[in-house]
Amino acid sequence: LMKINFSIFLLTILISNIAFSQKCQHASEVKTLYRQLESNGFDLKQKINYQYFFLDENQQDLQKLKDILQQKGFRYIGFSKASGKNQLQVEKTEAHNAESMLNLGKEMNLLAKANNVETFDGFEIKIEDDEDISFSNEIEKIPNNQLFKKGIEFYEKEDNEKAMQVFDRCIKLNINVETAYFKRANCKSSLGDFQGAISDFEEVLRLNQNHFEANFNLGGLYLDAKNYSKAIDFYKKAVILNPKSDNGFYRLAEAFQKSGQKNLALQNCQKSLQINPNNQFAKELMAKLK
Repeated sequence: LMKINFSIFLLTILISNIAFSQKCQHASEVKTLYRQLESNGFDLKQKINYQYFFLDENQQDLQKLKDILQQKGFRYIGFSKASGKNQLQVEKTEAHNAESMLNLGKEMNLLAKANNVETFDGFEIKIEDDEDISFSNEIEKIPNNQLFKKGIEFYEKEDNEKAMQVFDRCIKLNINVETAYFKRANCKSSLGDFQGAISDFEEVLRLNQNHFEANFNLGGLYLDAKNYSKAIDFYKKAVILNPKSDNGFYRLAEAFQKSGQKNLALQNCQKSLQINPNNQFAKELMAKLK
């Protein structure tokens, strides 16, 4: 039996806004879900956005599967962590009923196994409300040569939701992909989606391993998550890339301090103050370390 995860936001004709989530373990539950959609007036022939998830310990296997799925018309969303494993997320706009979704689930399972990927972990669907649809339509009308600029406008206004949607489209259209991933990561971080932000920053580094800010920001996310070893790794990379960054050395010192490595914390704090004697954060940390 196929495990399916659903997160559904449904706007119906008769009921203003209905939102519910459902985790299905059996085919009967999938059929029940689609009956519920039909009973609420949703036309199953309508194409909507489906997002699909795969889990595996080895991200390289997921990377290979991602390439195969893209050849089949799926759009890549990102890598993240789920249930302690690496998760691949892709999407496709299509129409399904219970029977076609169950058949697709079987195909996804076979595809996963054929490519040494442990699990097809189900899908999510989102039926957008009128405001979302209106903005999505607005984005699609923006000329490609102006799309990234529009994303930056929303980004600078801190309208993170709209900025993310524009950067999503930039990534799909291969427009300023590295920067679009970076900006989208910052949007996700601001909205509290730390795992999503980590995934996007990692994509930046896959494209450009020498991206200082992506290394620096990943260090910060892992520091906040109390994963001090990873925070140290990324801050080390950051200060190698920019040895004049007083904040880089300060944050590296902070990560060492929180991991209990006082001497290394002190050394890096001193480096920070050598670069910028007025770094107040480094001064305060130095006082704690003495």
